[in-house]
Amino acid sequence: MRREYEMSADGAPLAVLAGTRREGCEFTLSGTGFRIERDGRKRFLLHGPDGRVAVADRTTGREWRVQATSGDLTLAKPSLWRSDWEVRGTTTGTIRRERWFKPVYQADVPADVPLPVGVFAFYVVLMILERQAAVAAAAS
Repeated sequence: MRREYEMSADGAPLAVLAGTRREGCEFTLSGTGFRIERDGRKRFLLHGPDGRVAVADRTTGREWRVQATSGDLTLAKPSLWRSDWEVRGTTTGTIRRERWFKPVYQADVPADVPLPVGVFAFYVVLMILERQAAVAAAAS
């Protein structure tokens, strides 16, 4: 199944995340291509034109550690009862679902996080949410 996710910033198109197999995708920012791939169930990799840019590893069921060439982040789900995720670096941002009937998500990533790493963090959370939705659908 091929998926596409459209991203925008301040109402302007930013990137299209074109899904590939096994929870991966490709996208372009300002003419530069990036690729995200899954490495097992607990790791995602971000590759840029010069090689690996970031790695996300699951540390617990509610926390992922992102190691990037620009600095480390933590993706954390602070509450079992909400779908929001926090992006913790030098400051804190959020990734959350805005609408329930039509999946629309909003990411407020800290300004000091480079855009490719912010897109990567958003995509990792999106895949986590898709996995949870698949489990819930299979259980009902």
